[in-house]
Amino acid sequence: MIVHVVQPVLPQYRIPFFRRVQERLDKQGMTLRVYASSRDQLGVESVSADGFTAELGPAMSCFLGGRILWQRQLNVPLHSGDVLVLNGNPRLLSNYPLWVRAKRLGVPVLWWGHGWSAGSHGMAAAIRRQIMRIPDGVILYTEKEREQFLALGFSARRTCALNNGLDVESVNAAASAWTEGRLAKFKKDQGLDRLPNWCVFIGRLTAKSKIELLIQSLPKIRADVGLIVLGDGPQAECAKRKAADLGVSTRIVWAGAQYDEPSIAPWMLSASLFVYPGSVGLSLIHAFAYGLPAVLHSISHDHQPEFAAFCEGRNGISFAHGSTTSLAVAVNTLVADSSMTQSLSLAAKGLMQNSFNTTDMAKRFTAAIESTRRTLP
Repeated sequence: MIVHVVQPVLPQYRIPFFRRVQERLDKQGMTLRVYASSRDQLGVESVSADGFTAELGPAMSCFLGGRILWQRQLNVPLHSGDVLVLNGNPRLLSNYPLWVRAKRLGVPVLWWGHGWSAGSHGMAAAIRRQIMRIPDGVILYTEKEREQFLALGFSARRTCALNNGLDVESVNAAASAWTEGRLAKFKKDQGLDRLPNWCVFIGRLTAKSKIELLIQSLPKIRADVGLIVLGDGPQAECAKRKAADLGVSTRIVWAGAQYDEPSIAPWMLSASLFVYPGSVGLSLIHAFAYGLPAVLHSISHDHQPEFAAFCEGRNGISFAHGSTTSLAVAVNTLVADSSMTQSLSLAAKGLMQNSFNTTDMAKRFTAAIESTRRTLP
């Protein structure tokens, strides 16, 4: 039996997850096969599979300004006894003919995607929820979403949650390679020794990140606190100009985009807290894996599903949405209270050891496959 998983793209951070899924399926005599485009509508590139089978097609086609998406030349050979897992983006129209073919063959279909995300409100969200009632099973990103969907009348047996996360083992390995002396040298080489405290932003510099709000907050943040910007994107140049206009450029280190964990680790280890002024997603999980307390805005429905890992006063603190003053107060509060920061750090790292990691995700994913197979006639 083959578990066919159709995704827009195969990003690097998904490789450990799919590898662990295949390891679990091996014990049941089952095979995982992933299908993806070489590049998605956001320009994200697929990487090669490692430990499982993947087939990559041409770059995704976009129509009407990205409102309609289509994956070309995805050859998914379905047979009775297989399972099909489709990406939960209703705008990905190439999924629907495949879905119909699966139903004709008696192949169960699972929908894997967000239950909610930043901006997913109103009619579009309502339509998506109605579509999600049709497949044989639904795999959501977090337990919090599952609870919300059960309250909407979704079946508990066919609604599962992964607690979307990262490969914590790789993070731990990368972090452990940086001894105190080696890290001190890195800080000196990168100019991080000029200030005693650093907060870090990690993620793509897009509109949703609201990186400029963080830059605008810097004059109100203690002068002994610097900012590491770990990422790149379309808002980078605007953010740099804003920093120059405000006279805070010397307090910012623009580390650029880093894609492998050994390169990311020293930057994260050099910071004492994680700040994300916009709609946070997987970046939060990445920060928690390094034990960094989070400073996030307080409007939950304006975040991505991974915000479910955030607990006010336990692994981070929040600020008033859009307020530079409130953001600065939150950062200053944590910097001034080392015992509080340490407590939040321990809770953040502890959470990642138990859930929101690829090992737990793979366990939940294969359980969803098995649950769907058992409930079918």
